[in-house]
Amino acid sequence: MNRFPVRGRIFPAFKKRMASLLLASAAIIALAFSAAYFLPGFYAVSWGADTALVIGFEVVENAPVLIQEGEIYLPVEIFQDYLDPHFFWDEEEKIAVITTAHRLIHLDMEKIATEINLSPVELQFPLRKEGNRLYLPALFLEEFLELAINYYPETNTLTVDPAGASYLWGEVRSPSLKLRSGPGLHHPYYLRLRKGDRVLVEKAGSESGWLTVRTEQGIAGFLPSKEVVILSSVSGERPSSPPGGAPPKENPAQPLVLTWEFTYPNPDTKEIGEMPSLDIVIPTWFHLNDSRGSLRNLADPAYVHWARERGYSVWALVSNSFDPELTAEFLSSSSARKAAINQLLLFARLYRLEGFNLDFENFHHRYRELYTQFVRELAVMCREAGLVLSVNVTVPEGEPYWSLCYDRASLAREADYIVLMAYDEHWSSSPVAGSVSSLPWVEKNLSAVLKEVPAEKLILGVPFYTRLWRIDEEGGDRSISSRDYGMKRIEEILAGKDLEIGWDESNGQYLVEYREGECTFMAWLEESNSMERRLQLVNSYRLAGVAGWRRGLEKPEIWELIENVLGKASP
Repeated sequence: MNRFPVRGRIFPAFKKRMASLLLASAAIIALAFSAAYFLPGFYAVSWGADTALVIGFEVVENAPVLIQEGEIYLPVEIFQDYLDPHFFWDEEEKIAVITTAHRLIHLDMEKIATEINLSPVELQFPLRKEGNRLYLPALFLEEFLELAINYYPETNTLTVDPAGASYLWGEVRSPSLKLRSGPGLHHPYYLRLRKGDRVLVEKAGSESGWLTVRTEQGIAGFLPSKEVVILSSVSGERPSSPPGGAPPKENPAQPLVLTWEFTYPNPDTKEIGEMPSLDIVIPTWFHLNDSRGSLRNLADPAYVHWARERGYSVWALVSNSFDPELTAEFLSSSSARKAAINQLLLFARLYRLEGFNLDFENFHHRYRELYTQFVRELAVMCREAGLVLSVNVTVPEGEPYWSLCYDRASLAREADYIVLMAYDEHWSSSPVAGSVSSLPWVEKNLSAVLKEVPAEKLILGVPFYTRLWRIDEEGGDRSISSRDYGMKRIEEILAGKDLEIGWDESNGQYLVEYREGECTFMAWLEESNSMERRLQLVNSYRLAGVAGWRRGLEKPEIWELIENVLGKASP
């Protein structure tokens, strides 16, 4: 007896149709399941309709990559945030300035021609502007900035690998493995990988059991480290310097010994005595002449010839003429900075210089970033030409024109050496008489600068002069004035005076005091004892060297003292 009425029965033909339908559905489900688990192109999480940008292993969200007529452009903000924070855009002149370790690049938005290391070159495309956004040509960046840029149309992904990036190849060991958007099972996944699929692995290693990887189609994500076999081959390394650049100048062994040469006019070299221990002379030759970047040239080929015969290197000084308005106009112009750099490179070739000593002083701190930009641009060209670049800075005491104008940490990253001018604690017109450079003041500021500048790049500037103070109390009014004297000359002035002299331990110097009529004279002497204590700071802090302002103010025995304390042999 049937358990169901007729209307509830399933007739054989219907059962066959249902079976076929079920089998077809199962096949579709199985195919979808297979695709989800075994086809590498299946995306469980959308990679996005717009072009995806992956820099190294980082997915840059909402990056407005521009692809026009087969050319790829990157927006400036991406370039600044991820590849080069020092990219400089001059809105007034519509010029982009890019500095790398070995190249200075000027890009003009309105022109196809541009400049690489101040030499004109022809490009296939200029800088591009779309709306309010500025774009850089990706293939140009790849060629000149040592980037590896690849576009994968199958995933609509653009990958950018910075210079020097080092990756490992890995191989998936699991039959099916999800590439996730974050290091954990709770993160959504982009796709599934099959056993044997190769991925690039970030060399830094794993994070909580997860590896940062990138597929051969450019998609970046995370895989469990236990499911990836690390292969021995390395991919992605690029040369750290391009071929054809001049090799870096080999400097004398540290600690270096430098002295500035005052050249108004240039000295008679026949009257300069022996200077054992000296490595480098810095003649004060080049000075900013106008806001267009023209330089006043005081160089003397005979002086260079003399220095060569003595075995000294020549780092010519470059100043801003200590003019704040002129400096502001000059630094604000990309073309003026370029013109000055072009002249300096010409001077370096003409006079066979080994380097430059940049001495910009007395400019407002509003222009400190532009000054760093100028140093960055000059540093690129110096490296290209095999020239050494040193930059003078004052102590960090907060004065807007003489101290806050320097970003010492950034300058140290760009230049070969930073020279700390550790003198004029009490300057010539100071309202209070005092030492030019007391030892505690020097050490306090030296310690502060060392927080921003590596010791191996820092040169301690020391004074070869003494300031003689006159305190006039005639008529009940008090006035203070001073004059500077070299070591020998101050001894001649003090000879035969009825004076009091004693060692001032608090300052690390001899203090001299005497009276003439209603006037009191005071001097904190710079001589061998105070100089020895400064040189000991060079040793104890392992500094790059010492620089004396200026040659001709010291006594001859100072050079022997430097040789003994720093262990320097004659050149």
